[in-house]
Amino acid sequence: MSSEKKLKLSVGIWCMGGVSDRFLPQGYEEPVSIQERIKRVKEVPEVEAIEFFDDELEKISPQDFKSLLDDQGLKVSCINLNTHSRPKWQLGALTHRDPKLRREAIDAAKKIIDLTDLFQCNSVGLWLGVDGFDYPFQVDYGVEWDLLLESLGEIADYNSQVKIALEYKLKEPRQYLLVGNAFRALYLIKTLNRKNLGVTVDFGHALMAKENPGEVVSMLSREKVLYNVHFNDAYREWDDDLIAGSTNLYETLEFLYYIEKSGYQGYLGFDIFPYRIHPVRALQLCAQNTLDLYRLLENLEQDPLHKAQEKLDAAQAHEIVRKLFFK
Repeated sequence: MSSEKKLKLSVGIWCMGGVSDRFLPQGYEEPVSIQERIKRVKEVPEVEAIEFFDDELEKISPQDFKSLLDDQGLKVSCINLNTHSRPKWQLGALTHRDPKLRREAIDAAKKIIDLTDLFQCNSVGLWLGVDGFDYPFQVDYGVEWDLLLESLGEIADYNSQVKIALEYKLKEPRQYLLVGNAFRALYLIKTLNRKNLGVTVDFGHALMAKENPGEVVSMLSREKVLYNVHFNDAYREWDDDLIAGSTNLYETLEFLYYIEKSGYQGYLGFDIFPYRIHPVRALQLCAQNTLDLYRLLENLEQDPLHKAQEKLDAAQAHEIVRKLFFK
């Protein structure tokens, strides 16, 4: 691994204060303003950019938000569409059967695309948390997928210079999400055949979908559709959004290995929910863990690893990698 490449780190501004859980919706601290959350990000110098959802712009004008970020020297890595916390879209956004509500969701995505010039960001994130179903026989699957394809095609065609990144997730808030794993996202991209459609890989979402995160990075990179990365950790059964590198060390190391090997040029954006840890401390640990693990790869014995892989020798491959942890 090259020691010259520098990882670009970002964080979701939603992680930096006021995170809630289902048992305590107001969160474990007093509400935190967008100004305070931005200041908190600046306390972690390794992080150079933020992501945000469009609903932030209901509290502050886009121009004022951009000025706040400029004052702190922060960039924007991605702007995301929030369909999941608006009651009108509880039964779907891009797939809603009401044409008026579906149109509102498509237009909301286009409005974000229009903002990318102001924020000097060429990536829009679509996590379609309400486009799915909860019960057998609730939906006609064919109609749902037709509507999804139609809506995504229109959004992608609105500005072919802006990347549209589909963030997949197995479930939550719906019991089943249509874009539930990497290969469903890839199916949509292949079917629509738009050059600006790609994928956001969330490490915890991949674990929850019973995927190997490193393999996902490898496959999506082969197809040149890895547009964005959300980084965290999880216990696999749920979207725990734990501190990156805190739980699954070997898989995290392999994930970073394939991030490097693939030539990915985008940001690693921390997407965590530090319910009972101060957000600044949690972000510091995310950055430290990520950068320290990435530095370990500089000592990985490449040729012996490749030879072990050629022989499918799991024990030898493990022996080579374990030396990075246990010298």
